Amino acid sequence: MPSVRPPVKNKIRSYSELVERMLRLAAETKGIEARLLGKVRAQPVSYPFWMLSTPPGSGKKRVCLSGGIHGDEPAGVEAILAAVGMIGKEPSLLDSVQFTLFPCLNPFGYEYHTRENRSRIDLNRQYVRKRPPAEVRFVKRAIEGKSFDLDIEFHEDIDTPGFYMYEISQDPRRAVGRKVIQRAAKKYPINLQTEIEGAPADGGLISPDVSSQFFQRRFARKRQWPQAIYFYKNGTPHVITPETPVHLEMRERVEIHLTVLKLALERLLSD
Repeated sequence: MPSVRPPVKNKIRSYSELVERMLRLAAETKGIEARLLGKVRAQPVSYPFWMLSTPPGSGKKRVCLSGGIHGDEPAGVEAILAAVGMIGKEPSLLDSVQFTLFPCLNPFGYEYHTRENRSRIDLNRQYVRKRPPAEVRFVKRAIEGKSFDLDIEFHEDIDTPGFYMYEISQDPRRAVGRKVIQRAAKKYPINLQTEIEGAPADGGLISPDVSSQFFQRRFARKRQWPQAIYFYKNGTPHVITPETPVHLEMRERVEIHLTVLKLALERLLSD
């Protein structure tokens, strides 16, 4: 007996239009290659699942960027496209950085403005599953055997009064959270709660030591690892998850995300 899928509400956005924008931008940006990883079946349609990348090279820093794992967080998707635009304006970045970009990890959720995918699965809790959904499977296959120096996953929060971010860094000297918060606070509200989403926070930054009880509890719940912890536990030494407040305008949220990216790249390339 076929599984019963939940009813689909009306579309909020068009994934096909997003793909058109993405492919056009990739074609116009020197050094950007678009690669179709497969198709995500979401009855009654299938969504092409894309990855963008720039040329590898000896000595280059390796950076992974992703957005839209929760479909109701569209600023992350726009931030990826804005990052491609930034690369186009600063082609010298490609001399020192190899980028891997996943513009939209949840195509169905993007179209219908849902946190979960078509099967009502939170993709951000599927990375250690033996048989993850296609969206996660495509990402894991694409990064298999690769290592990254930096991973940034652009998120949003529908409840937060202001911006905040998660940061895990093996080397405290590479941490950029404080600088990001200071920069963002010049124009935008910051979430100053001492606990955010159950995590200890300090001035909008969630970045306790990885040996702390909080992180050890998170690490112990392996089946619930989000993508960020999966990357960290698989060798990425610096992982950042910025959370923009959705009550801001889209351009403002994207601006915050790009601030995170620029400051993180500055620190990464400062050696």
